[in-house]
Amino acid sequence: MCRQVYQVHEVEKPAEPSGGIVLLNQFITANLQTPIKSAAKGMNGRVFAKGIIEPDGSMTGLEIARSIDNLSDREALRVMSLYKAWKPAVIKDKTVRQVTTFPVTFRTAAIPNFDSTENALHEYFDKNNTPTSDEKKYKFRNVIPVDERGHVRSDILYQELRSGKWKTLRTIPFKKTEFRAKISGPAQMDSVKAFRISAKMNNWESSYEEVVMQEDGKLLSYSVYPGRGGPPSLGKFYYKNGMLHEEQIVSGDISKVTNWHDNGQIKSVRELGGGKGVVVKNTWDRDGTPNVKEGNGWAKIPGNSYEGKSVFEEGKVIDGSKTGRWTGKLADSTLLYEEFYENGKLTKGMSEFNGKKSDYGNDATTPPQFRGGPSKMYQFLGHNLKNPVSNQGKVVVSFLVNEDGTLEDYKLENGIVESTNQEVLRVVKLMSGKWEPGTLKGQKIKSRYSLVVNFQ
Repeated sequence: MCRQVYQVHEVEKPAEPSGGIVLLNQFITANLQTPIKSAAKGMNGRVFAKGIIEPDGSMTGLEIARSIDNLSDREALRVMSLYKAWKPAVIKDKTVRQVTTFPVTFRTAAIPNFDSTENALHEYFDKNNTPTSDEKKYKFRNVIPVDERGHVRSDILYQELRSGKWKTLRTIPFKKTEFRAKISGPAQMDSVKAFRISAKMNNWESSYEEVVMQEDGKLLSYSVYPGRGGPPSLGKFYYKNGMLHEEQIVSGDISKVTNWHDNGQIKSVRELGGGKGVVVKNTWDRDGTPNVKEGNGWAKIPGNSYEGKSVFEEGKVIDGSKTGRWTGKLADSTLLYEEFYENGKLTKGMSEFNGKKSDYGNDATTPPQFRGGPSKMYQFLGHNLKNPVSNQGKVVVSFLVNEDGTLEDYKLENGIVESTNQEVLRVVKLMSGKWEPGTLKGQKIKSRYSLVVNFQ
């Protein structure tokens, strides 16, 4: 094996990112976790990382050729070490090792309300609780302790300015819960010890952030929830090594979903919702070969996981829409289902899970529901609930609906007072066995449902 290292001018074909520089920069931007102490000052600079592009597409011997500061330098090296989708340099039809230097751009607006001595963000409000940057109008504030990446690390304090001093009125509890988290891999899902971290008000309306982190500090997910029980407006999901696997950005009723292969090469860009189902924009192989360009080609995209194993869907795309026959398979090519589309609309499908075959039409996915529908459900609640008239507000309970219509894993997502909360939980448990389960590809599945009980 040749260990000689060449300079860029010494090779016939220089090393380059598999999908091109634009896609590498997109990978860097998506994965960069800018240290808040650096970001707070306002940044518009570049760290130059130097290393050796190996024949296997990785980058070794990483070091800093031009620095911004120690924290940013360290983050630049972390991100560049994750990218393993380089096309190596070539001399006489043989791949060789080549030195290269690549810039990592840091660009952030200043964060004037970050207190570096406390490692905390301060959010200020006037007497009407309206956000303000005018010190003369300060009346209330949130004190948000954060870690080096800007994620909340302890209780948030809501304070009032009284006689020139800040007095804590309310504490928003910091929660750190240990659990086994599912992580993405090339063939199947595994689980690792992780911590779910959040701090949110006991208010169903309020927005909040949630982080899932491994023991070593590597992220597994980062989600921003808009409140009112809505799905995340931003979701990032990571491989075990801390590299981004999927990014979901929601705007209105459209969700833009970007996926990456485990070597850092972008895999697919899709849009979901908007009344159009799945719109496939672009897809690439691990080596950077494009398969779908501007909505036309042969796509291979992620599907819903099955029994902890990754599923991929494959078929023809015309103008972004699924067309003709599509298949859903496991990584070992086991066929789980096949579907037929016309102009992006599902016309029929056939599935086989655990030896059970099902046919389905355009309702490939249906949510669980109380037998008889929502009206019967609220009629059941009204008949069984016993609640003092003085209690007002929303109680939100989520639970899993099993394949046989029974319920389990009850969670109080939002409450009013303990007596009312427990009364709602009592009645919800009486509903067990009275539900129609959700379905996926014609098969009954276990799925979570959130029930809102509004007391007025």
